[in-house]
Amino acid sequence: MIYSNFINKTSKYLKSVRVLSNYISFDMIFPDSWVMLKKVPQGLEVVPTESKDGIIHSFVCENDEKLLNITEQTIDILIRTNIEREEKERLFKTKVTELKNIFEKEKLENLKGLKFDMEELTKLIVENEKEIEVEVSERAKSTK
Repeated sequence: MIYSNFINKTSKYLKSVRVLSNYISFDMIFPDSWVMLKKVPQGLEVVPTESKDGIIHSFVCENDEKLLNITEQTIDILIRTNIEREEKERLFKTKVTELKNIFEKEKLENLKGLKFDMEELTKLIVENEKEIEVEVSERAKSTK
């Protein structure tokens, strides 16, 4: 990735880029509510550090083009998935409000016929988490 593209894409979260001997560190500050990836690709380390601005997550890898690309892609995936999660939470709140309005307006007999397939919803959530992990792994493999 071209650095100017990466910096423009992440400018809201990017605090600094540091060169440490033969390592590069992308220091990112994300909202406290964000979820970090459970696994990161081999060759990348994420080091959390407390600061006055919040927790800084330093994404550190060797100064190697392939590892830098993997690091940038991992940060991109992290940002996209958390923004999507936030949008889903806003949508959820909106839908709950809509559902509440329906319950307030409809008769009890009409509401008894409503059905929610919780198994299907749980399956979608698990599949989405697996897709994110696979995407991180595949991107790491494709740049090797």
